[in-house]
Amino acid sequence: MFKNIVCAVDGSQHALRAAELASELAAKIGAKLTFLTVTKPIKLTEDVKAYMAAEHLTGSPQYVLDALTEQILERAKECAHGCGVAKAGSVVKIGHPARTIVEYAHKSGADLLVLGSRGLGDIEGMLLGSVSHKVTSLAKCTCMTVK
Repeated sequence: MFKNIVCAVDGSQHALRAAELASELAAKIGAKLTFLTVTKPIKLTEDVKAYMAAEHLTGSPQYVLDALTEQILERAKECAHGCGVAKAGSVVKIGHPARTIVEYAHKSGADLLVLGSRGLGDIEGMLLGSVSHKVTSLAKCTCMTVK
């Protein structure tokens, strides 16, 4: 059946259900399971850069995003462990969510891609089309969209 499952997670309720389903499936069939989360690069406006310089703030707000990403992946791995998956991998990528998910699935040799039907980008999804719709249109492997 499936040997290499990639599950895209973004912290939404639909993504959590996708992680649960992917974990149950991976445990039952003994498939490799990898959780993937994709973040968009943070672009600081000139006003924010000026404020940071005036306040002598260094670094980037990326650390806040990194902490949130860790929480999302940890929650997904807890699902996997609870379902009996011995070892679930996790990957963080930066880029456009749909394209990055499809690219990672292809490069990793995934034969099943699992993701939630609605993520955290609902406004963008209403205007431009949901990430799950784009992924299922672009992916070359089987896709499972979870509600």
